[in-house]
Parts: sequence; C-alpha cells; structure tokens
Amino acid sequence: MGRGRRRATSVAARINRRFFAHGRHRTVSDEGGFSLIELVVAIAFFAIVITGIAAMTSSGLTLARNNRNRSIAANLASEQVDAFRAAPFEDAITDLGLTTETVAVNGVDYEVTRELSWVDQESEAGACDIAATGATTPRLLRVVVSVEWAAMGTIDPVTSETVLAPPIGAFDPTLGNIAVRVFDRKAGPGFGHPVTVSGPDNPPQQVTIDDNGIVGCAFFAGLTPGSYTVTMGTASFVDRQGVASPSQTVAVTSGTVSSVQFDYDRSATLSLAVAAPGGGNIPADVPLTIGNNQILPLGTRIVNGTGTLRTVADLFPFSDGYQAWAGSCADADPEGVDLVGGGPYWVGGVRSPSLPTDPGQVTAGTVDMETLQVDVTRSGSAVPSVNVVAVHAADDRCESGETLDLGTTDATGQVNGALPFGTWEIRVSGESPASSWPGAVNDPTSTPPADVVVELAP
Repeated sequence: MGRGRRRATSVAARINRRFFAHGRHRTVSDEGGFSLIELVVAIAFFAIVITGIAAMTSSGLTLARNNRNRSIAANLASEQVDAFRAAPFEDAITDLGLTTETVAVNGVDYEVTRELSWVDQESEAGACDIAATGATTPRLLRVVVSVEWAAMGTIDPVTSETVLAPPIGAFDPTLGNIAVRVFDRKAGPGFGHPVTVSGPDNPPQQVTIDDNGIVGCAFFAGLTPGSYTVTMGTASFVDRQGVASPSQTVAVTSGTVSSVQFDYDRSATLSLAVAAPGGGNIPADVPLTIGNNQILPLGTRIVNGTGTLRTVADLFPFSDGYQAWAGSCADADPEGVDLVGGGPYWVGGVRSPSLPTDPGQVTAGTVDMETLQVDVTRSGSAVPSVNVVAVHAADDRCESGETLDLGTTDATGQVNGALPFGTWEIRVSGESPASSWPGAVNDPTSTPPADVVVELAP
C-alpha cells in the first residue's frame, strides 16, 4: 500500500516536472519570436530611412557635380571668346567654319565647338542668307562657342558668343567671296561637312555650320577674282547624282558674293534580287536600270554586274525612292519614251512600285523578268546542246545594243530564258538561220512573250 502511494507520487512528480519544463520552454520560445519580428520591422524602417538619405545625398552630389562642370564649361567658353577678341583679326578668320576640340579638366573631357561665320551689320542674317538675297558682302564676324561634357544629361550646352568688327581697311573692294550652301535630302541645313576651295587662292578648308536653321553654310571671303573649284568631302555622303566628292566650278568677281549650292546626304543602298517567276534561265550579266526623275540627264542609271543578287551603292536617298527593272535599252523601261519617235514604247506601261531609300540604310527589292520559250530545229528535227542568245538593237540608251545568253537547248531542242522587256532577235551562236532570225516582243502591258521557233539552215 505504501509502496503504491510512493509510486503514484513519483509519477505525479514526473508529470509536474515535464509540464513546468514544457511551459518554461514555451514561454522562452514565444518571447524570442516576438523580438525577431520587432527586429525585422526595425531593419525595414532603417533601410527606408537610409535609402531616402542616400537618394538625397546622391541628388546633392549630382547637383554639385553638375554645377561644377557647368562652371568649368562656362569658363572654357569665356576663355575661347576672350582669345578671339584678343587675337589679330587676320588670325581669327583663319578659323572660319566649324571646329571642335576636346579639353580635359579634373578628369572630365569637355568638347569645345567653335562656329565662326560672317554676318551682316545687325548680326542676324548669316553670310549664306545674305548671298541668297543678293545683298552686299557681310561685314562682321560672329563667334559662337559651345561646350558639352559626357554626363551632362538634360543640361543644355554652355554657350558664349561675340561679334568681331574688322579693322578699318580690312575689306579690299577688288576681292570677291564664295558662299557655299548645303542642304540635306529634305532641304534642311547640311552642316558639319568639310568644304575645300581651290583656285587663284587656296583658303583653309572650312566645315559648314548651321546658318540660322536654314542652310549649312561655309563662307570664303577675300578671294582673288578668278575661277575656283568647290569640293565637298564627307565620307559616305553623296550628292543627287551619287557622286561621293562632288565639285562645282564658280567664278569670283570683285566686290560680289558668288553662291554655290549642294544637295548632300548620307548614301543609301539597294539590294536587288533578279528573279524569273516563270522559271527561265537568268542571263548572268543582264544589266539593271534604276529610275528617278531627278537623276540627270534622263532620269535613269544603268547598273552593270553579274549574278542574281546585285548591290547598288552610293545612291542619294531620294524621299520617293527608286524604281528598278532589267535591261539597259530604252524599251526595257515600262514607261520608256522613244526620243526619236516622240511617243511611249508601251502605251499604258507602268513601272514597278518604288523602293524607298533612307540615309545610310539598305533596302531590299526584287526585279522580275519574263520567261521566253525557244525551240531550235533543223529540217524539222530538234537541235540539242546549242547556245541561244537574245540580241537587242542599239538605241539612245544602250548605244552598243545588248546581247544576253539565254542558255543551252536540252535534248528536245528547247531552252527557257529570262528576258527584259523590249523587242529582241533570237539567234543561235555559231549557226545561220534557214531564212532570218525570228523576233520576240516582251511587252510589259500584256502576257509573257509567245514561244519562238528558230529554224537553222541545213
């Protein structure tokens, strides 16, 4: 009995110890979890505060850096202007046009751009504008200095400018001037282009500047009268005729301004694939023609080459693009005009849609040719393995005519060749016709040309 009570007491004691131990463990665990939440909240709040402080600090540092850079840029611009004011006028005019240099200050590179141009006495109209109106020679030299740096963001460039009056006697009434006016393809000002003038005098090369947002301008003053050559020289730029370094000749007379104009823009490229949807053999050296009414003198340009993929580079990027077709003769053009007869070759003929061109871009297009089936026979039997050619007579566009290889006849005496539009004579190389060589007419306003049978002499 006593032994049973002692055993019960011992069990109860063990239960109480486990219960209180478990309770104490729970209490400690609960208090630890609550402290962790507080710590997370505190850290989050601290992070928000620190982020705000960091943003304010960064913004303040950026503002201070921008103010410092702007102050340095202003000093650079003022120094440049003061240098021009202090220099002899004869030295200043040697820097006419646009010049750029990089100046490093405290580890920051500043790009300093100088524009020197002649202006009228109110310093409002530029020299090229004055030349366009036929007014007198400009009498003042305007100096504009602009300074930029790499990390300027939305900050405007720092500029400083002045107007220099030439000393008495600086203008010689026996000398003349040349105003070079440059436009891009949209008649906007073409600036930043080097211009060279050569003749009785050889003044320093100038770079065109933006003359009041109207025209790119390079003005050469005080030139000995005579004949001069004006040449543009920007890489990858062409004039309306596709000339990379176009030049013009101009006469300079005493006391006047002679004006020269260039339309000048970054060249475009056409990538033309020659195809024959009817399955004909494409002559390897078939010439192509591109058309635009502004190409001188006849609105077309012949493109020679080989293969079925042709690259036509150095094109002025006309806003209305170019049409393209196969062949170089006048009647290869669906809208071709007979200069002798005075009428169209094909009434109702229409060129393929224009291929658009953009400065510095490549435009892909396809030039399709019709397929002509030719059967060669001799005494009524098929003639295999002979070479068939198409011959076009000379005209005002293809002065030496045109001969295209249509391919070699198969075992049945047949060959399918791709042919440009026009009137052709079909021949077999090294053979004579039974009577005369047959003709083939490929008319852009009708169905593909009719099959041709060539009968060879026995």
